[in-house]
Amino acid sequence: MTSPDGIVEQLAPLLAGQYSLERELGRGGMGVVYLARETRLERPVAIKVLPPHLGALPGVRERFLREARTAAQLSHPNIVPIYRAEEVGGYAYFTMGYIDGQTLAERVRDRGPLPPQEVVRTLRESAWALAYAHARGVVHRDIKAANIMLERATGRAVVTDFGIARDQSASSLTQQGEVVGTVHYMSPEQANGQPLDGRSDLYSLGVAGFYALSGRLPFEGDNATAVLVAVASRQAPSLATVSSTVPRPLVEVIDRCLAREPEARFLTGEALADALALALERSATQLATVNSADRVVPEDQAQAIWLRAAQLQAEAASRLQLRSQEGGLIGLSQSLPTGGYRLKDVEQAAAEVGIAPEFVALALAEQPGDSAPGKAVVVGGTREDRRITRLLGTEKRSFSVSRLIKSSPKLTLEAIGRVFTARPYLLRLRDTVGGHPFSGGVLVFDVPNIMKGGLASAGTLESYTSFTYRMYQLELFQLNVTMRPVSGAGGTSTEVTIYGDLRPGLRKNLVANYWIAGALGASGAAIGGGVSLAALGLGALAALPALGGAALFGGLSLAGYRLLYPYALRKAEEELEGMMAAIESNIRSVQVFGAAPVPEPPPPVIQLDGGMT
Repeated sequence: MTSPDGIVEQLAPLLAGQYSLERELGRGGMGVVYLARETRLERPVAIKVLPPHLGALPGVRERFLREARTAAQLSHPNIVPIYRAEEVGGYAYFTMGYIDGQTLAERVRDRGPLPPQEVVRTLRESAWALAYAHARGVVHRDIKAANIMLERATGRAVVTDFGIARDQSASSLTQQGEVVGTVHYMSPEQANGQPLDGRSDLYSLGVAGFYALSGRLPFEGDNATAVLVAVASRQAPSLATVSSTVPRPLVEVIDRCLAREPEARFLTGEALADALALALERSATQLATVNSADRVVPEDQAQAIWLRAAQLQAEAASRLQLRSQEGGLIGLSQSLPTGGYRLKDVEQAAAEVGIAPEFVALALAEQPGDSAPGKAVVVGGTREDRRITRLLGTEKRSFSVSRLIKSSPKLTLEAIGRVFTARPYLLRLRDTVGGHPFSGGVLVFDVPNIMKGGLASAGTLESYTSFTYRMYQLELFQLNVTMRPVSGAGGTSTEVTIYGDLRPGLRKNLVANYWIAGALGASGAAIGGGVSLAALGLGALAALPALGGAALFGGLSLAGYRLLYPYALRKAEEELEGMMAAIESNIRSVQVFGAAPVPEPPPPVIQLDGGMT
């Protein structure tokens, strides 16, 4: 990889043998962060680098190294771990754990205000991390949404960037009264340059919660000085003034965090975490929803989900490895019914053997909507697999198309919504499985069945396109879509993958294959039988050519089907590639013209009496 400022070209040789730099993750006022691979341990790490020109500034190098020393003292599951700090060739750097995910700020930017349950979990885990740090005399002093990472696979919150954290027992590197931090998240005492303790961090965490729940900040504005004055001199507004949908108990907790006087706030992070849990419990009726993770799936379906999720994860790993080479980048409940598992236990068991949640969600999306025993979509064993491969000419049981789209997840999701529902695709969103698509959830789309209602139905004519015809050939009436945000030097991109599960269609096509061959063969046999009856006087051997022709006719039909199915599969994959291109084109149109292209109107519906509407 290369970098515009030449850091990579200079640093990579110095780190050779220890770390291999892969891509830039981000940059800020205190350096640049790269994703790298630690050579000996074969694990991904994040390397934060302080360039020489910044290290030459008074106090900056010491502050940078202090971040490493301070965070290295802390070992907590919700604090990013520090592995090593070094200076080499004029560069100061330290390595830390790599968190595959996005910041809380990025999530709110992409999705808007977040559900209270999700925000409460994030705030509680962050509060535990702060309680741990405060108990060891460390005040973060720069808590903000951009410094809270959300791990993609688990949703775990991880506090990062202890760059201006201060050990209360150590001497200060700042002048008395100096203001250090991010103005929108500062506590009043921090804005006034007064001594700080852990309650200042809890104020800042309250601002992060205010932002996550409403998409707004207590004090907004582009003028940092004006914001600083407002924070220092005014009481923050109540969360209820900007969001009427947040439950009152949760509003009260956030408002207490934002109390102007430190004495009115929660005393510790642990107390805040407990208050958040109680507020969520008190809000249960307002937030009551059907929890899909508590529904029960039969044992055979659970096994199918595990197997399919493992297959999907292996396929994804292979695809990501190829892209990398190309440079593109709790136990079970005792109250369960016999023969079934709660879905959350299925997901937990998968996680324990290393299957990521997004692939469990994708496998679940391929299962039928009901949970009756025997409904799992599984091709019926090795013998049937061999028949399918032999008669249909393919070993594929699913297919997918993946593309890295150079656009933010939010814009990409909006484009998917516009493109998929318009002609020629005409898809209908059925549901999301496994949570929000930015967190590994799956978008489940229904494909129109052009034969539904009969050949002469108006609905059939309206939904007939090249795309729907190709899907009909494969008996493929559901498509699943996953999204994965990818951060890099060029900004945030989005990996979009469209999956099609061929197994239900394979079985139907196998049965159709037998019926076609059997019907054609039977027709030939009937003709041969008629000929034999008419030729009794000439002997039974007169019927043999007709019977042989029947067998040949059936065999040719099987051979033709074997050729046609792989062809239909290739054309369907081309259609999915076309969908990806349409998404990119739609995004470019919005970026250039400020609006998406107007979808093509549906064709006129032909009435059976000859009229048109």
